[in-house]
Amino acid sequence: MFKELTDDPFYIEYKKYDRCVLDYFIIESDLGHKDVLLYAMNKITEKDDYITIDKDKMKYNEISSKDFFELPKDYEKERCNIGDGHKRPYWYLFLDPPHTTNYKIDDFIEINNILFPKGKEYLEIYDWNVDWSNYFEDGLEWWGAAAISIYDKMLDRYIIILASSTD
Repeated sequence: MFKELTDDPFYIEYKKYDRCVLDYFIIESDLGHKDVLLYAMNKITEKDDYITIDKDKMKYNEISSKDFFELPKDYEKERCNIGDGHKRPYWYLFLDPPHTTNYKIDDFIEINNILFPKGKEYLEIYDWNVDWSNYFEDGLEWWGAAAISIYDKMLDRYIIILASSTD
């Protein structure tokens, strides 16, 4: 039903980004986005009795690869003017975690090239709302939160990206 690909080369590369607060899961499954996302969420929260999940509140917007991976034309300006919304773009979540890092746009590009070695053309990306679990409350206080499921049709696997952090 679910097979975590914990030996994927991505995880070795990701260890370099020890200040990044995104949780990535690479999973093979014959089930759909929602089930795989819930599986990943349960892996994160299995030690926390206080985490609640309301599956009925889960909704998503499908977004294109172009929109998902698109970097701002003026990164420095955009990152400083991200606004008050708590749903953050993927680039922001990776490049600007709550505590200062020296991550560069090249790091973002490199990590995603490793995560999607067959390219980004055949990805099905769902950007989920974040009000279906109290797991996201910390992120909603300040920095941001995200729940993203990506089905890579070329590799027949899912990538789940979860984020919720504050200072």
